[in-house]
Amino acid sequence: MENEGNIIIPIIGYILTLIHPLIGIVYGAALFYLKKEVPLYRKHGRLIIYFSILVFVVTLIVRQFL
Repeated sequence: MENEGNIIIPIIGYILTLIHPLIGIVYGAALFYLKKEVPLYRKHGRLIIYFSILVFVVTLIVRQFL
């Protein structure tokens, strides 16, 4: 079932990604690999990893030009 799990856990991952992208990657990987039985966590774990990489790259680009 798609609604299985608590939505607060992925939201915490997105917030952590905005604070520090490397922590977001670890958090997303933990959701993706350790919570395989809950599709909600698996889906958002993958999205958190992608979002973390995006934030990391944007941060590098912004720091390059400041």
